[in-house]
Amino acid sequence: MDLALSTSALDDPAGAGRTRALVTVAGEVDLESARELGDHALAALKDVSVHLVLDLGGVTFMDSTGLKVLLATAHRADLAGGSVVLLAPNRTVHRILTLTGLDKTFVMADDLADLPPVTTVPGADLSGDAAPTP
Repeated sequence: MDLALSTSALDDPAGAGRTRALVTVAGEVDLESARELGDHALAALKDVSVHLVLDLGGVTFMDSTGLKVLLATAHRADLAGGSVVLLAPNRTVHRILTLTGLDKTFVMADDLADLPPVTTVPGADLSGDAAPTP
């Protein structure tokens, strides 16, 4: 199955005019598709918000290159004063996150209502950054 990606802006329910980038991911995240996810996520960080929500509910498979892209994306967001939340990781994705201990590293939410509040750090800038690589 191919990888399908889409991005939209998501207003923070807490208000204050804060926005998150919501990237919806569906399909397999593997050696062939991980770079596409990294490029897409970085574009969302630059163009929409440094606060990124990755909706992983439609991911049917993820290997170590996908995990590396998630980690690199979180690092880029952190450098820019932003954050990454993994939304609705299905059983397959949750299992690999748990087996690798990354369930302790990433903030996860079961649905949009469970998202933690957005916090802003001054100086958020991603200009000149390269895409997270697999």
